[in-house]
Amino acid sequence: MDDRLPKRSAMIACAAVSLALLGACSKPEGGNKGADGTSPAPATAVDYSSLARNPMQVQAGKKVFSNCAVCHSAEAGAPSPAGPALAGVVGRKIGGIAGFPYSQALAKADGSWTPDKLDAFLKNPMAAYPGTAMAFGGLAKESDRKAVVAYLAGTGSK
Repeated sequence: MDDRLPKRSAMIACAAVSLALLGACSKPEGGNKGADGTSPAPATAVDYSSLARNPMQVQAGKKVFSNCAVCHSAEAGAPSPAGPALAGVVGRKIGGIAGFPYSQALAKADGSWTPDKLDAFLKNPMAAYPGTAMAFGGLAKESDRKAVVAYLAGTGSK
């Protein structure tokens, strides 16, 4: 019997679990329609600095981010499993971690990660930066995105 088969099966099972967790991040709750079947009103500007100072928002963001931790770390100095480390991401140049193999979409992106850019990316990565390699469908709930940004805003980098 080929002794590589159990290792291969374990890798496939791990990949399936990872994809299931990523899928859980992106399932919309009730679609994009309001309770009356109409599209929701446009979002108003969000004060992310106050969200980042709100311990309940930060804790909620940490909880939602646990799904993202399959690929990313948010603790300063901690290794990241697959994607770039996100500690200190707010204010960092997009595609700015030296040595990380970013997609061309992020490597060539201008500017820094602002809370609004992170929100747009978390909502729909492919729409925000077409060609990104991030295999994630997005966070449909605005409250989840706000919470994750609040959590990430409180992380530092080493």
